Amino acid sequence: MRKLLSVFLLLLVGVALAPAAHADTYTDASFTCTSSCVDVPVDPPVIFPSPNIPISFFGQTFSITLNQLDQDTDIFTWSVGTNGSSWYFLIDDITKGLFDIGPSYTIGNSGTPYGGGGVYFTTTPEPGSGMLLLLGAGIMFLAWKFRGNGRPQLT
Repeated sequence: MRKLLSVFLLLLVGVALAPAAHADTYTDASFTCTSSCVDVPVDPPVIFPSPNIPISFFGQTFSITLNQLDQDTDIFTWSVGTNGSSWYFLIDDITKGLFDIGPSYTIGNSGTPYGGGGVYFTTTPEPGSGMLLLLGAGIMFLAWKFRGNGRPQLT
């Protein structure tokens, strides 16, 4: 029992003295359509801050890198703009007043894309270090409690 208590105390001191490490925050971006849309953009999970968002839209695949000041809690919209004979994809950060423009594409036989909507980021939560410490302590307690249950007892 004394050995188990000393191991637990050592783990507790180690966690308390360890520097706080922050893992990358993986975020799912979802696009919605609020006006008539020819297509709705899709992309895989991204990592903040300043994520590079690979987007598939209207038969094109391209990337937009958001501004360093953008956060996943900001309010974003997307839209399609035209400039003469080309179109471009735009993500606008309503909260901070920033915008990010994707590459331009020539308007071809497939027409001009149109539409707009919201961009929402949902973060996958990570367990806290305190919760992981309690889980480890519980597993150690169960291992200590049931460690002798398969062996014959000496009398």
